[in-house]
Amino acid sequence: MRFMTKAFVLLLLAAVAAGCTGNQTSGGKQEQAFEIRLDQTAFSLKQWKMDGSHRSSVGGTLLLGSKPVAGALLRAGDNKRDIETDASGKFEILLDQSLLGTTAVKVISLDTAKLDGASLSHDEQNKGLSISAAMRVYYPIVIESAAKSAQDPEKTVVKGRLLADKTASVAYFQQDKYRISGTVKDADGKPVQGATVWIDRDGGEGFAKSVATDKDGRYEMFYLPEEDEETNLSVRYNSVKYTLPEGKIYRLPEDTSLNIDITLPREGTVIADKPPTLVSHTAPGALYTGVVVGLDIPQGTDYTVTIPDAEGHFGLTVPSRVWETKPSFFETNMTKFIAEGEMKAGDAIPASFIEAAPNAPRQIQTMQNEP
Repeated sequence: MRFMTKAFVLLLLAAVAAGCTGNQTSGGKQEQAFEIRLDQTAFSLKQWKMDGSHRSSVGGTLLLGSKPVAGALLRAGDNKRDIETDASGKFEILLDQSLLGTTAVKVISLDTAKLDGASLSHDEQNKGLSISAAMRVYYPIVIESAAKSAQDPEKTVVKGRLLADKTASVAYFQQDKYRISGTVKDADGKPVQGATVWIDRDGGEGFAKSVATDKDGRYEMFYLPEEDEETNLSVRYNSVKYTLPEGKIYRLPEDTSLNIDITLPREGTVIADKPPTLVSHTAPGALYTGVVVGLDIPQGTDYTVTIPDAEGHFGLTVPSRVWETKPSFFETNMTKFIAEGEMKAGDAIPASFIEAAPNAPRQIQTMQNEP
């Protein structure tokens, strides 16, 4: 036995190495992995409908290895309702397909879960609580054309389209509301911190409430005035409500942002409706919201994308070397205050402008032809 062949030694070492690899427990038993298996993970965005047809029931199964886990509790997204797996490990989720985004499905409790009728060990429970799956709701994307730029041969101009539900148009990035901002000061001209400014119609309908004023007395809120609208303006500070003189109303101009500076009275609760106590003037900018498309490529890559129009058409100008890698897309519902200028469908924006929401659907693969 002293003279083992080289082949035998190599075979023995390979066997030892094989015994040290793999997903095993300390007892040599193969360790099983948890899995949330969803029947479907990608969904086209739908128009919200009164009859609830924009919601879909999505089935799934919780498995440990190849075996179902019964009695486990899961949650989908921000929904606080617990979803329990049945005896076969199956569960159902009601998904709102009118909301663009990614919904995470997570295990939240395995305290009463069973595998083959037996409770899970503490170690198994910890592993189960660490897993998740995801469902994505998005506009499918069709690439209509891609060609080298006539101005710069190192760039490719791509024309694409977001496919909306046939009953709806794309909620493209557009003006949504206007900003009301300014300062609140006391009678001595010092900034008031912690006050809130309110704008509301008679009866309190359609009100807007500002953020609490900061250390400089500054506040802001966003509001969409209606035509010839008469509103009430008030300030709440230290449980006191300050208002305009009785019978006075504040008329918000249409299609513009405003700056309103307010000085609180030294005595009483009435704000005199004239300078210097109440000073207002129009201001540039508007709050925009809607869908913007981006590429899932390394941050800092220079490219531009146009704001989609109501039919979902958009364009990209991207380095050819990047486009040749066949990158995937993401879509996001973005809200952003634009201080200067007006933006509209077809306007090109740089990649640095896009702020993807944390739950934005990503890794969206494109189609070359509309189905």
